[in-house]
Amino acid sequence: MNEPLTIERVLEIGFGQLRLNPFSFYEMTVDEFMCAVRGFHEMNEIREQNNWERARWMATVLLSPHVKKHSQLKPTDIALFPWEEKKKTTAADGEQLLRQLIR
Repeated sequence: MNEPLTIERVLEIGFGQLRLNPFSFYEMTVDEFMCAVRGFHEMNEIREQNNWERARWMATVLLSPHVKKHSQLKPTDIALFPWEEKKKTTAADGEQLLRQLIR
């Protein structure tokens, strides 16, 4: 959804998604508003991940009685989500993180 960012759209996001009252909305700077939007989307992403992990856990519990004896079914045997894949960090990533912290 790459629609242009109009004042109407900003108001929809502020009042509708973020549920800000008019006073709080108009007192915010653009940077504060953008931080609130990013935080809101991050919170929704975490909730969505939790829902997927809960569904996978329930599937594991339901399937466990039907696996062979002496074997154990783990949730990651059913599905491995993209956010669970191990991310390889490099020295360049560490340097970039330090630069961000110094700013």
